[in-house]
Amino acid sequence: MNQSVFIPAKNQDFEIYSFIKNNESYEWLKKHNQSAERFYQTDPLFRLHSHDVMEVLVFLGGDCEFFCEGKTYALRRGDVVVIPPYAVHKATVKDFDNYERIVLTVSPHLMSDFESSSPSLKENIIYQKTQGSYVLNLNAKNFQNIISFLSEITNRTNSGENFSFTLHYLLFQVLQIIFNPASSMPNLNNKDELDPRLVSILEYIESHLTDPDLSLDKVSSYFHLNKYYFSHYFKKNMDLPFYRYVSLKRLAFAVTMIKQNQMSIENIALQCGFPDYSSFYRLFKKEYNLSPKNIQKEYKNKF
Repeated sequence: MNQSVFIPAKNQDFEIYSFIKNNESYEWLKKHNQSAERFYQTDPLFRLHSHDVMEVLVFLGGDCEFFCEGKTYALRRGDVVVIPPYAVHKATVKDFDNYERIVLTVSPHLMSDFESSSPSLKENIIYQKTQGSYVLNLNAKNFQNIISFLSEITNRTNSGENFSFTLHYLLFQVLQIIFNPASSMPNLNNKDELDPRLVSILEYIESHLTDPDLSLDKVSSYFHLNKYYFSHYFKKNMDLPFYRYVSLKRLAFAVTMIKQNQMSIENIALQCGFPDYSSFYRLFKKEYNLSPKNIQKEYKNKF
């Protein structure tokens, strides 16, 4: 995968990426004579993509629109974007000089542990999903609290502390605050209302994602739409063509299976709905800039 140039805090179960003007990552860019704009143009967050972990973006400032599964939000300080696994999303930044954020990714395994140990957290996560928004706006006190917790996690991790109860406890506190309904309100200030028909189409794609015969013709026919109209309608609302949307979600699903290392990559390609290994390989290499086998090796050697 393309390596980010800013300094991450990495743990086996989570990763934190900070970009704040006065921290080490900003100084790294200055030292290597790279403008913030050039960096952002190469970062995966700024193109449509999908991945197999939950991602949380803590928005600190700047002028940014965030697109996720057909919805576009104008972000403001205090917003926290919760991106579920396999959701297709990207950020569009209009003011790189003032854009600051923290990105947190949490493995499904760790999220499962947190939810098992805290029924209230699990209930709050389910409740958040029902609110119809990927963006929450935290009140000032709780927003500052999660920034402080994330800073402490980053400092401890970069100092060599790993796999400790304290790190997981601090992260658990962050998630408790974010998902607590009393801490925030859904940001319903999305620029485009998601119409019910598109919701149904996305749900259909999700439930048939690994079907090898999932195609534009099949989906348009199922919804009684002309395929040319459907193609235009989907691209207009999702900001990418139907075929690429399905491919991004299938590739993210394939990454999950590759990490599990329970079957051959050739079989994984077929299990994820790709017609053959060669087309899977070509799309995978184009998206991640590495072959599937190299991704598998990279994951095995990561920690």
